[in-house]
Amino acid sequence: MVEKIAFTKEEIESRVKVPAIVEVELKHLIEERLKQSGLYYRIFSRIKTSESLARKYQVKSYNADKKIQDLVGLRVDVYFEDDLRICRQMMERMFSLVEWSESEQNEVEFKPVKINGVFRLPDYLKQQISDETWEMCIDDTFEIQLKTVFFEGWHEIEHDMKYKGGELWSGKNSFARYFNSILATLELCDKSLVTLFENLGHELYKERNWAGMMKAHYRLKMEERPMYPELEELLNNDRSEENLGKRLFKTSRQVLVEELLKQPRRVPINVNTIAALVNEAVIHDERLEKLFHDRDVFDDGNENIGEEMTFGKLRPLRKVTVFKALVNLSTYKYSKHDACIEAARLAYSWIYDKYGHLDGDLPTEPMTFEKNLLGYRLVIVYEPEHDYWKMNCMHIDMEAPGQVWVTEAECYPEEDGRQMLSVRNSYAVSEERRGYLNRYFSCPKFYSNIADKVGLFDVRYLSTSRKIIREYQIKKIHDLILSRRRTMPVCLVVSYERDNGWLNEDWLENFRVYDFTRMAGRYTHIYTCNMDIGNQLLESLDIPLEEPTVFVFKSAVSVPNGDIIGQRIVYKEEDILNCSFGRQQMKQEGRRYDIVKGGQAFYHKLLQEMRAEMMDA
Repeated sequence: MVEKIAFTKEEIESRVKVPAIVEVELKHLIEERLKQSGLYYRIFSRIKTSESLARKYQVKSYNADKKIQDLVGLRVDVYFEDDLRICRQMMERMFSLVEWSESEQNEVEFKPVKINGVFRLPDYLKQQISDETWEMCIDDTFEIQLKTVFFEGWHEIEHDMKYKGGELWSGKNSFARYFNSILATLELCDKSLVTLFENLGHELYKERNWAGMMKAHYRLKMEERPMYPELEELLNNDRSEENLGKRLFKTSRQVLVEELLKQPRRVPINVNTIAALVNEAVIHDERLEKLFHDRDVFDDGNENIGEEMTFGKLRPLRKVTVFKALVNLSTYKYSKHDACIEAARLAYSWIYDKYGHLDGDLPTEPMTFEKNLLGYRLVIVYEPEHDYWKMNCMHIDMEAPGQVWVTEAECYPEEDGRQMLSVRNSYAVSEERRGYLNRYFSCPKFYSNIADKVGLFDVRYLSTSRKIIREYQIKKIHDLILSRRRTMPVCLVVSYERDNGWLNEDWLENFRVYDFTRMAGRYTHIYTCNMDIGNQLLESLDIPLEEPTVFVFKSAVSVPNGDIIGQRIVYKEEDILNCSFGRQQMKQEGRRYDIVKGGQAFYHKLLQEMRAEMMDA
């Protein structure tokens, strides 16, 4: 018999630490997608309190196999019954699904429709929660409940007044039956509401009231904008069997919502944009395409003129580093002095391209100066005679209110003769937002240009070209891994060899070593080799090798007690094929979150690990 585990309220309070930002961010991600979809909804969220958790441990049995899955919970109430299916699919595409549970319906009993989904927490949010939380029989998941607003109102009363107040109903069967009959009425209301609008939409279609038809049929939150006269004329004049108006009416809400969610940003929803999206997805009429292109339909009427500007309380900003590197410029391409001059030219060229249009007096070549413009600041110190320069620029972010970017670069000679380049890219935000945005990676373009045109050296040269280890290079790679001067990680991919001498990397599935090297080669040493070379190299490091493997050796600067070999990560074939990764993508209006699996997921996961080495924790 599995032993039941319980924890006291005091234990829970001391060990389970869930920052409010986890709840806020999950709610934000879901709400951004719901807003983009145009559905009518209400959304609620909560983090389980220590009292609630303690009560759960007392009432139910939890152990290593059965864990609490709703540490964070969200509820989405929709206004139309058929939106439950749309929301369900939306959540599956956003997050990594564990399971759905749904109340069973039959012909003799009425029950509230409850759809509960359990999903894995996105990695970047899981990292915000204390490690001790996962030792408390709590799973790294969160729950999403989907209901209609009618059922939500009934269920809340049922939960508080009947489920928790069972003594009120003892011997009161007639009252209980009456209470449940209300549920049957609400189910009928849910279905009747959808039917009502479908019938209304069909009636408006027959009357050729195209704007009204679309409002009734699609049932989305729409702007009150008149239909384009040209669009109305096309719809009125099309008398063919499968005319444009009929095809608009026959296109389902689900198709339209999917089109809205495909857009790279949230677009205004009105009768014109709906017609444009349906045409793009289903109809493909050239006349409509030209009309909407000429009108620039998705940006038409987006001006917010006359709105009163309000300002919240000013808060201090905290700087978050999202890229940093310290590398050697003493390369085989340039002398120390010429490397310094060329790096300054490339860095300043980036600054001039970015800021030159703001001030016509900006110098075209690097020199010592300082510029302060409204919302912008440039400070350049240029001393080529001393092989030294320093650049610092700051600007406000036009797409993220309350955010300021700071880019710093410095080139200087060390006493040992090395010409060092230090680059740091950061942004500053208010303290409330700092906790969940510090994983965002941003490498300034000039760093990449310097890496490609001048060359960067970190014990060995960094390169975005794929490098295969030969036998004579084993000692050099061995020394690179063990070097205490190394500041960047080493990624080693060991694969089988084909009969023709090429490496067999089918086991990596969609993980493409070439693409990974191209993306991460400026801040990671990436090497590939066959099993024979890999065995020789890893034997010299006392590391066993039995199958194709991806090794990651962390950068030496972060290794405690000098135990460099202990700071390695090993990925085998099953780790890669079973990998699941949630990608958080920054978009013009908000964030998107989606799930990839297998080799593609491993590609993103490994890229994130390499980038995390270049950022402040």
